[in-house]
This record gives sequence, structure tokens and C-alpha cells, in this order.
Amino acid sequence: MATPAQIAANRRNGRKSKGPITTLGKQRSRDNARKHGLAAARPRETTPEMEKLSQMFAQGSSDPLIIEHAREAADAELELAKLKMTRLTWIGRAYVFGCTERPGRHPGEIKKLFASPNWQELLDPLSTMPPPGPERLAEAIRRALPETAKLGRYEARAIARRDRAIRAIVCRTIKKS
Repeated sequence: MATPAQIAANRRNGRKSKGPITTLGKQRSRDNARKHGLAAARPRETTPEMEKLSQMFAQGSSDPLIIEHAREAADAELELAKLKMTRLTWIGRAYVFGCTERPGRHPGEIKKLFASPNWQELLDPLSTMPPPGPERLAEAIRRALPETAKLGRYEARAIARRDRAIRAIVCRTIKKS
């Protein structure tokens, strides 16, 4: 049972963590979900690629549970391919434009931009990019790294979904044998 002091502390802490309060903060929070669309809940679409991949995972089985697990594994595998393409796109954008997206979308970011010692580079990221070649690619990867590192969370989720589905297929196949 919580003591009155603990209850009071919980209430004080609860008042501090209610999320964004200002209109700008709420808008920024909404924009976070739309930044790349990877966290959005989406219905699974059956595409020819997904069907072909799920048939490979099912290995010709007619068991409906195995087929469903194979579709789940195929969906996760296609999500991993999408994540890989997203990573390559961000690196390609950094290679061509010097950054993964244009800076200063929000007023708070503009203040940070001009407070930064290298604000000219942030306004024109191409000005500090090396000429085309291996050095430019290395610099593009370095600049895209903060964005691409965020993809690890989604990759881990897709890998776990795929592996869980494959384990279920294997277990179901072993039980039938």
C-alpha cells in the first residue's frame, strides 16, 4: 500500500508528464509520427512479391496455419527490404544534397541553427561536401548516420516478426512429422 507521501509524489510527477502543452509542441509531436511512416500501423497488402515469398517460406504446405505464418514472415522480410531502401535513399540524399532533409522546419530548429558555430554549413550543406568519390560517400554516410541509426528499432521489430513466424512454421512442421 502506498503511503500518503508516495501518493503526493506520484501526483506531482503525473502533473509534469502530460505531453506537449503548446500548439507548436502538439504539432511537432504529430509531425513525428509522419516523418517517415515506418511506425504507422498499416494493413497488410497481398502483393505478388509477398505471395511468391510466402510460398517459399511455406515450402508447398497446404496447412492454413503454416501459410499464415509464411505470409507474416514474408511481410516482415519485405519490410526489411523497405528499410534497406530507406537507408540507401537517405545516404543518397546526403551524397547529392549534403543532408538527409532540409534544416529549420520548426522555429525552435531555426534558433538552434543560428546558435550553431557552423550555421553556414547547415544552411548550405553542399558547401562543405568533398568532391565526388569515396571521401564524399564517407561524408554522406557520416551525415546520414543519425537518421539511419533510427531505423534499427524498426529493423529489430521486423526481424523479430520474421523469426517468430519462421519458428512457428518449423514447430508446426515438426509436429506434423
